[in-house]
Amino acid sequence: MDDDTRILFEEEENSDNGKTQDEGTTEDEGASTGKPESEESKTATTGTTAEGHPDNLPPSLPIDFSERSPLLSTAAAVAGVYSSSWTNTVGPSPYTDDNKPKRRPFHPTVAGARGSASSLVRVGDDQDGDTHLYTRYRYYSRLRAPVDPGDRALVIPDHVIPRDLFLPYIPGHKIDADGKQSSPITIIAIWNTMMGTSLMTMPWAFGQAGFVGGLLIMLLMAALSLYTAIKLLSLQKIMGIEGPTIELSRLCRQLFGGVAGKLTEGLTVSFSVLTLVGAQVVYWVLMSNFLFNTGEIIYDVTKGELHNGSSNALLCPSNETTVKQLTDDPSTFHRWWKQDLTVPLYLIVPFIFILNLRDAKIFTYFNSLGAISVLVMYLFVISKAAVWGINLNFTDPTDDFYVPLFKNTFMCLTGTLSLAYFIHNCVVTIMQGNRHQENNVRDLTIAYVLVAATYIPIGVLFFSSFPLPKFCIVDNFLDNFPPHDVVLAIVRGFLFFQILTVYPLLGFFIRNQLFTYFMGPNYEFELWRVVILNVCLVTLSVLVAIFYPNIGFIIRWVGAISGLAYIFLLPCATYMYAMYAYKKLYWYDALIHGSIILLGVVNFISQFLTV
Repeated sequence: MDDDTRILFEEEENSDNGKTQDEGTTEDEGASTGKPESEESKTATTGTTAEGHPDNLPPSLPIDFSERSPLLSTAAAVAGVYSSSWTNTVGPSPYTDDNKPKRRPFHPTVAGARGSASSLVRVGDDQDGDTHLYTRYRYYSRLRAPVDPGDRALVIPDHVIPRDLFLPYIPGHKIDADGKQSSPITIIAIWNTMMGTSLMTMPWAFGQAGFVGGLLIMLLMAALSLYTAIKLLSLQKIMGIEGPTIELSRLCRQLFGGVAGKLTEGLTVSFSVLTLVGAQVVYWVLMSNFLFNTGEIIYDVTKGELHNGSSNALLCPSNETTVKQLTDDPSTFHRWWKQDLTVPLYLIVPFIFILNLRDAKIFTYFNSLGAISVLVMYLFVISKAAVWGINLNFTDPTDDFYVPLFKNTFMCLTGTLSLAYFIHNCVVTIMQGNRHQENNVRDLTIAYVLVAATYIPIGVLFFSSFPLPKFCIVDNFLDNFPPHDVVLAIVRGFLFFQILTVYPLLGFFIRNQLFTYFMGPNYEFELWRVVILNVCLVTLSVLVAIFYPNIGFIIRWVGAISGLAYIFLLPCATYMYAMYAYKKLYWYDALIHGSIILLGVVNFISQFLTV
């Protein structure tokens, strides 16, 4: 342990052991005689005790304090704490041996005897360095006088991905000075983050499981995903790790230690990046779709040649003749405006610049468009269902509207829902900003209820009311409508602009996770690295949009793979390992969490059983 860290530990441990006899004598004499203290007595009273630390200031003292800048403040009263003694600046110490706070010093937990609490976390060389770096920030901040608020020197850095990037932008709402948000904002942030492309796939996926089977799976997957997300929130506390909250990848590294910890962290980061890359690919396919259809309606309006002005027209893409009639146009415009060739390439132009920006903060101002898009889509589905009515038949297999109660292709729905309910790679980051940490489980539960209350009605209502044979419903239900539907054109416009601003955020998250894992949390931004990574991501997205624009297949496979790691395997495995280290793993805990892991494996393998 280096000298700086040792000094900090010794002075904080001294604060927990109470005042020395000399300190008590000095304060008593100064208070009774009214004479000024000598320099030696001042030093003995306040030199390295915890009473000079802002954590122990009386509530009445004006101070703007946060853990990220634990000892920097512009308050005049606090300035005196660093420049002279406590007694001269504030007055006699408000604490006695009876009411003095007992703070535990921040220190890395080291390996101890087998089965003890301290044996849970094995700190390797890299992690030990990270812990000492955090300690140095706190130590040097204590020694430094208050500075201008804009000075960021010695301020503890943000998490690898700052949590404010996940918060929805609400006009007029300002982030509080302490960097925390209220429970409603936290709930909205989780809901907004989970709402994505799975929403447009939900009617098709629901139909693949049967009516009753689809309802049961949607409810069970929501409950299971919520349970494992809650386990992730409590994992750091179970492991006994103090300090700033860290995500699952870093927890795995500390939990398993050594080479196994490093490999587990890499595996965790890989699955997280895979989820983000899969979302980017799907977003590019959808942006190509929305841009193509928007261009179609603009072209027809300018030419006065709307092919179908009826808002009630529907398409059954399985009918190749219908699709051919709508797309077979020899005009020059359509030779250069093709959804599966030229449009995905046109999208490269705006992203050449915005993907390489150093700061992604500007895109957070548009993330509230996600809530608006979902609301517009919700109203659109409800209005169509009100016009169409319910078109279901559970008894006659020869009827066009026949729907079985259960189907053996249910794995399409489980894979899709694994991505739809996926929040596990950033749930800790979002929830650590919640002002009332004791409400984390409640707020996360409310958010999951809202997510389920959004997915289920759209999937069930559209599927139940669709007035054509159910096999006509495609993996993007907006493709069941012609591009010339004016109302749907507005919906596509909202979705296009929202995805256009979310895509760069995903790229920012990917590069932060990869660069942080390979180069450490203090890596320097170098444009050439960012450009190379973005070229690879955009190339992959364009190729998929041209050669295999099947978002249903992509979503369910990405969901099944990432869900296996983040929803089923890692939360349960790390929880059981931590409980085993404390000798608190009971047989029923092992049975329950082992069964959840088995379900994830079955969900992944079952994806091979259907096309």
